[in-house]
Amino acid sequence: MSLFVVAQNAVYRVINNLNGLPSNTVYSILQDKNGFLWVAHDKGLSRYDGKSFVHYESIAKQGRSLFNLMEYQNRIYCQDFAGNFYYTSHNKLVQESSLSWKGGFVPATILNNKFLISCFTDTLRSLNLSTHKVQKIPIPDTFSWGINIKDHKLLALCANGIYRTDGYRGQFQKLPTYNSFFLIPTQNELYGITKNNFPYVRRLLHGGSPIAVLKSDLFIQDVVKIKDEIWIATSSGAYCFDLDFKPKYNGFCFFEGTSISKILVDREDNYWFATISKGLFFVPNIHVRLYNHQNVGLTALAPFQQGKGVFVGTEKQNILSFTPKQGFRPYFFKKSSNHEIISIYEDTENHDMLFCSNRMVQLNAQRQLVQTLDLAAKSTVKIKPNLYAVAYSGGVSLFTKSRKPIPIPQWLLEDQTPQSVSVDSIFNLSHSFLKCRTRWIEFGQKDSTLYISTVTGLVYISPKGTGFISYKGNPIYGSQIISQGDYTYVSTFSEGLYILKGLQVVRHIGKENGLASNTIYRFQIDHQKIWLLEEGMLQSFDLNTHKIVSYSSTDGLPKAEIKDLAIGSQNVFLATTEGLVVFDKNRDVFNPTSPLISLTGFTVNDHQQDYSSGLNLKADQNSIEIFFSILSFKSEDELRISYKINDGAWLNLPSQSRVLSFPSLSPGNYHLTLKVTNEDGVVVPKPLEIHFVIKPPFYLQWWFLLLGVIVIAWGIYWYMSWRINDINQKNQLIADKLKLEQEVKQSILASIKSQMNPHFLFNALNTIQAYIYTNDKENASFYLGKFSELTRRILEMSNKDSVPLSEEIKALTLYLELEKIRFEDLLTYTFDVDPALQTDFVYIPSMLIQPYVENAIKHGLLHKKSERKLWIKFIKEKDCLMVIIDDNGIGRKRSEQLKRLKERNSHNGFAISANQKRLDILNQGAKHQIMMEIIDKQNAQGEPLGTLVNIRIPFQKSPSANLVN
Repeated sequence: MSLFVVAQNAVYRVINNLNGLPSNTVYSILQDKNGFLWVAHDKGLSRYDGKSFVHYESIAKQGRSLFNLMEYQNRIYCQDFAGNFYYTSHNKLVQESSLSWKGGFVPATILNNKFLISCFTDTLRSLNLSTHKVQKIPIPDTFSWGINIKDHKLLALCANGIYRTDGYRGQFQKLPTYNSFFLIPTQNELYGITKNNFPYVRRLLHGGSPIAVLKSDLFIQDVVKIKDEIWIATSSGAYCFDLDFKPKYNGFCFFEGTSISKILVDREDNYWFATISKGLFFVPNIHVRLYNHQNVGLTALAPFQQGKGVFVGTEKQNILSFTPKQGFRPYFFKKSSNHEIISIYEDTENHDMLFCSNRMVQLNAQRQLVQTLDLAAKSTVKIKPNLYAVAYSGGVSLFTKSRKPIPIPQWLLEDQTPQSVSVDSIFNLSHSFLKCRTRWIEFGQKDSTLYISTVTGLVYISPKGTGFISYKGNPIYGSQIISQGDYTYVSTFSEGLYILKGLQVVRHIGKENGLASNTIYRFQIDHQKIWLLEEGMLQSFDLNTHKIVSYSSTDGLPKAEIKDLAIGSQNVFLATTEGLVVFDKNRDVFNPTSPLISLTGFTVNDHQQDYSSGLNLKADQNSIEIFFSILSFKSEDELRISYKINDGAWLNLPSQSRVLSFPSLSPGNYHLTLKVTNEDGVVVPKPLEIHFVIKPPFYLQWWFLLLGVIVIAWGIYWYMSWRINDINQKNQLIADKLKLEQEVKQSILASIKSQMNPHFLFNALNTIQAYIYTNDKENASFYLGKFSELTRRILEMSNKDSVPLSEEIKALTLYLELEKIRFEDLLTYTFDVDPALQTDFVYIPSMLIQPYVENAIKHGLLHKKSERKLWIKFIKEKDCLMVIIDDNGIGRKRSEQLKRLKERNSHNGFAISANQKRLDILNQGAKHQIMMEIIDKQNAQGEPLGTLVNIRIPFQKSPSANLVN
């Protein structure tokens, strides 16, 4: 069977004119010591910080193209194709006048951070970069082109040998060079590489023996040694070799078909490929591969061959097999469909494959179609030989490929009626909790339990029973389920990962354990490590050590939707919408390189300002903007940026931010510190520190402030004198008014009391008169004695604003004794006093309770024929005295009816209305008021049971304050 043509590459990002690069034709790239990336292209020179470009326009008259970037101190040197040299100075290009040449471009390099050496036909020109003096060094042969540096000496490739120089003098070594154009020195060899003469590479120190490592139709554009690698940039991709020129990365050609001009590995081990027509290719992880199949998105994976490869489901409902050595092979191809494959299940016993999409398809080991079930299938699992279960949008069904009926285990059935299933048919499980949309199904071999994730929660069916599995009373909404040994693992859409044992959650892993998200779409288990596909990130979690390793675009993953994952014996496989991602699962992705931060701009009131530490600014120069660059190309959007002003707290900035704005700063000394942390927690070694001073305005100078203080003090003195006099006058008016109001209030209270007391006397005398009319002298005499004592107490209490509670109780007792005699002992009353009350020290307004007791008797108990009962309770509450007057009379409603029948009883409600007026006056201006509530008691039939009066009297806080235990 023929292989598919497999398009494979490293995962990369393109940086071109759409990102701000002025030209897509790039000739040279360089990273300076501050971390900036310099790009020489067809329109000049640009500096890149990972977010934006700063352009240095070429000043050459012969053309704008620049190449061959070199660094010296804080300058970047470059050349044009006419042979002129330039360097950067104050955001512009300056021509190096000491090295003018009109014969075309020549190779050049900086030696030992001191000499800029350029090579001509038979002469080397050495420019001392500190003195700007040029020295000409003749060479005894014709220079061909290639130069390089080894052991602090320049090696120049000549027609018949190698010339070595330290910038002052040189030495010639004669040997054949075989028309080599590039020269690469290693510890024990000099490699000569031609531009277009096959076999390209020769060992110059070993007789020019050829090395056939490249195909014959290439054009070599650059060769560079980077650490322990030799990279060759060609007209159709880039190749990497070790220092013995043995192919690395399995001889893989990076970006085949693209003309590569230059290759760079930056300080974070990111790889940069400059191209002639497509801008820059940025590769954050050279070891991650992306395999593309006909530009079709991949949606599902299942491992095979003990994890050496994977089955791959596509968005067109096709199945492929894949191994890194063989690439993609067709496995099951039918007419293309727009329904993606959601999951793939391989029966490891008979190697049948079952995949789920808008249908469930079963293939045998010979890739022949066994059966198709028209179900919107999500997941399948094997329960026993020849019996499978499928979760689909309408529930769970059982099926088999056997033509003989397969009996269904009784524990799977809701009733006890024996059932069976045969090929091309299904049996729907009828449990009520399965009559809904299901997402995933798994069978636990150890406990014979079927686990189903539904939209209503996680369900189990086992020989021991059926039901839901919850965690802390909450349902579990699973996205995937895997059973392995004694444990069952359930990933969820919003609650992380649950680990079950015996239908109980024994462990929960979520953000609190270090996960980036609680949303987990897919996961796989690899020994003691769980690989989790989360929102925008892949993470591995070690169950023993709890160590978490995160994988994202900073580690070489594509910025594409990841649909599924599989963990092989050596590699991790990710199905994405852009293809299949493959990388070594044991490779460390920790980024130990700290970010760098650099000040790139300082503006004051929107005008550019040259910054120097301790910059002094005027008072009105207080709108500050600080522009900075963060040099960490790998970390990209996962940087954590924070700053603080002086000794304040650290504040966070968005990872995309590259400017700090302070629109209106107050005068003072400002020390700003800015620090950055990369995605793995490595902090910038040297934070950016900005120090400036904003001077105060003249009106904040000491002499102006002193004058202001004197003027203000005199003004305050004058104003306070006037104000005190005015306040004294107003206070006098207020005092007079308050005194008048108090006198009026006392007069009103006295008037009410004088009305109340005769009213009570009138009622009492009526009783005595009744005894005299009936010639009952004994009762008349007894009653008259009691009445005289009560009269004396009333007269004494009438002259007091408040009286002890004990005095009020005594007066009430006398009054009720008189009323009991008048009712011929048909009245029963009870006093209940809280033991916590000290009645001699609890003061209440005088004659406050008696009118409500009188009202209970006159309007409630009077009209009742028998069992007239009255309860009076005094209860201590938190900050008040509660008085409860409870009777079992006829109730207010019936009393009102009788009142209308007896219009002559117009005086009956006087005591209550008078007392209410008294309460209103006592409550005026009081912080804690006396509260009164009347409740009509009723039985279940709505018949009256009497009246309940609640009076809350606040404890007084005065020299005669109430005292309680």
